[in-house]
Order: sequence, then structure tokens, then C-alpha cells
Amino acid sequence: MSFYGVPANDGAEPTEFTRMEKFTTLSESKNPTTYERQYVDKDSSDSDVTGYGTSWSYNFDMHENNPILMDIASVHDDELTGETRNIVVVDFFDKGEATKEDEFVARKREFSILPDASGDGTDALQYSGSFGVKSEPVKGYAK
Repeated sequence: MSFYGVPANDGAEPTEFTRMEKFTTLSESKNPTTYERQYVDKDSSDSDVTGYGTSWSYNFDMHENNPILMDIASVHDDELTGETRNIVVVDFFDKGEATKEDEFVARKREFSILPDASGDGTDALQYSGSFGVKSEPVKGYAK
């Protein structure tokens, strides 16, 4: 489950994260960078992962009074540049080494908002784009 840090009105870092609701698509692509080589004594090549270019693609139908969707839509509509947001992903299937019953593994990352398209669908104003990774994940625990 993903939570989005909507910036405060004064531009300060968000202290509260809100569940990302009303997205029709929110899928992660790891986009690994690989090192491949062919050895003379093997019929197949070897591949190793040397890095990642993680991104998340998103689509949503615009809903009023949803601060996350309104924030992303403003980046699209106003053609803002350099916009980044923090997203926390909580894995409710991974307790890790948590000592409390209601704690789960969480990873926080900074992402760039990369707008792609917006327009009318048959029933709603729709937006699409992706979030591109700007930082390494910070692993912790969330309740």
C-alpha cells in the first residue's frame, strides 16, 4: 500500500503521508541495468544486474477534494518542472524484524513527477504519467 507526502502550503517537507487512492493504474517497473557477456566456453551469455532505474507508471480519474490527485494534476496542468515527492510503500505481508504486532516493513523514496498525458475519457478527466526514482530507498517500519 502506498502513501504520498503532499507538500505543505509553505513548501515545507510533508510530515503526514496520505494513502494513494483513486488510481486506476499504479505499477512498478524495476528497469534493471545489466552487464552481459559471452564466454567462449559457454553456449549462453551471462547477465548480472548492476543497477536499477525504477519507475512507477500511474493513471487516475480526477476526483475533487483528493489532495494527492490535485497535487499531481497541478504539476501536469501548470507544466511545473523539478517537482519531487516522497512516497512510502508499506508491505503488509512483511513483518521483517518488527517487535510490535502492528508494525510492517516500509520503504520511503523520493520520486520525480513525470507527466505524460491528460484529457477527457468517456466519463472522467484522466491523467497519466510516471514517478521516476530520485533517491535510494530508506527502509523502516510503519504502523
